[in-house]
Parts: sequence; C-alpha cells; structure tokens
Amino acid sequence: MKPVRQSVNHTGDPDGCSAHIGVPGNLIGNPMRCSLPFTALSAALFAVIAGALLAGCSHYSVSGSLPSHIKTAAVPLFENETVEPGIVQEVTETVINAIISNGAMKVVGESQADAVVNGTIMNVRDEADTYSRGEQANQFKIRIQADVRFFDRRKNKVIWEEKGLEGWARYDAASLSERENAKKEALKMLADLIIDKTVAGW
Repeated sequence: MKPVRQSVNHTGDPDGCSAHIGVPGNLIGNPMRCSLPFTALSAALFAVIAGALLAGCSHYSVSGSLPSHIKTAAVPLFENETVEPGIVQEVTETVINAIISNGAMKVVGESQADAVVNGTIMNVRDEADTYSRGEQANQFKIRIQADVRFFDRRKNKVIWEEKGLEGWARYDAASLSERENAKKEALKMLADLIIDKTVAGW
C-alpha cells in the first residue's frame, strides 16, 4: 500500500514554519526545531516584562511619593496641648528615629533642611478597654493624638497636613511600667504613620 501523501503549502512545509522563519529544507516537518525561535522569543519577552516590573517595584519602595528634591528633613520639638510629662521629647525623638531608620531622608537642622515635620500633641488619654466580671477595668488603652504637617522649605508649600493622627497600645491596668511600655508602642505607631504619609503617600 502506498503511503498517504500529506498536503503541503507552497513551501513544502506542512506546518508553514519555513515560510515565516526561513527553516532549511532538511528541517521541515520537525515541530521541535520549528518552535524554538518562538520559545526563545517568549522567554526574552518574559525577561523584559519581569525586569520592568521589578524595576518598578524597586523604584516605588525607595522613593514612594517623596519629591525627588527632598533629601533632608528637620524635626523641631513638637508643641504640646496636653499635661503628659515628657511627651514632647518622647514624640520628637521617636519621629527622628523613624526617619533615620527609614533612610529616605537625612535628619539635619531646620536651616539646612529641604523639608520640616511640624507637629502638635493634642491629646494623651487612657481609657478602659476590657473589664472583669465585676465591671472592673483590667486592661487600658493609651491613645496619643497629634496634628502633623510636612512642609517643603525649597518650594515653600505644604506637602501634606493631617489632624488627629493617632497611635495607641493596650496595657495591664495593674502595672504602671506596662503603661510606659504601651506609651512607647503608641508613639512608634504614630511615628510610623508620619513616615508612611511622608515617604509612601499613604
């Protein structure tokens, strides 16, 4: 019995590969060899796209929404509308440390700074958070609220301003030392919010 002849196109290639990619005649009909150029092209396109995505993510994590001309920042002492002892120094130092840890800006004196973080501590309060069966508070929450502004000294304009930024933490009602630890946690939360708004624009 004679073998059935496969119909071909004008190139003699059943798959039509040679018509598009110039495959030598002795390779016609080999699907693996025909698909290699397309596989290589797909891999190259994937590498380009992946590289672009990674570059985009890297750019975002480094600079976020912080204007490119702002490289330094100053943090003057926060003003205080509360009676909480030592809170001014604690808030100011916590914000400075957060900026240093973030690394997007260098902390300098106000006269040398590209931008300034100004703030006013508006409220520090302790409120019962959980109760015992006898209706006695066994856990409190400390809340620290501040009005904060980030000012661009180079362009003489406010970049962002928000009232009532808040950091908070819980502590055991029976321990004064727990309150101090909770206050530090609340201050760190507040400072992190300031950094997020400044660097990432959240």
